[in-house]
Amino acid sequence: MSVEALLNIADTMSRSRANGPGVRAVIWVQGCTIGCPGCYNAFTHPHKAAKLMEPAEIAKWVATISGIEGITFSGGEPFEQAAAITATIDEIRLLCGSNFSVFAYSGFEYDSLIGSEDPIVQELLKRIDILSVEPYINKLRDTNLLWRGSSNQTLQYLSERYSRREEEKWIKESPSEEYVLDKNAIHFTGFGGPGSTILKDVLGHLNQTQH
Repeated sequence: MSVEALLNIADTMSRSRANGPGVRAVIWVQGCTIGCPGCYNAFTHPHKAAKLMEPAEIAKWVATISGIEGITFSGGEPFEQAAAITATIDEIRLLCGSNFSVFAYSGFEYDSLIGSEDPIVQELLKRIDILSVEPYINKLRDTNLLWRGSSNQTLQYLSERYSRREEEKWIKESPSEEYVLDKNAIHFTGFGGPGSTILKDVLGHLNQTQH
């Protein structure tokens, strides 16, 4: 199998409410050439091999997670691995059903994506239900936005699966920050960034319990 067919993954989370509608699995891809200053996930920017996985292997993992309504691709920059993500979505929907929803983040400008002459970019757009798009701009940071970090970013509804009418409900249901503890690490996600008071509280509590 070619390297292009493998998805380069920085991190995963089995269940999240902070990254799209309902409860979702999340994949953070490794590699982003945009490199927005102040990005919360700067560790995902270098294009280096992290965890390389075949789309079918990822789909099998997603299929083992009960009670989720979809998958979210974040980053890094998902559209810099458009071929592998497109193949991954197809494998997931083969196992989980065609109605399994897809949410994606991108730091590219929306007009540049929809106007792209790259056929694989267009194929990926066809498979996404909601796209949170545009580069993160630190001076426009707004922690009250739904699934965005700065006010220039927008939610684009690319299928009929969801609609803007549901946003009021999602704002009430979706936390702005979220963390999951496992045996080896703290998995943190959301839009508080490195200055998050929740993250500081969690780390402070762990430091106290370890002393």
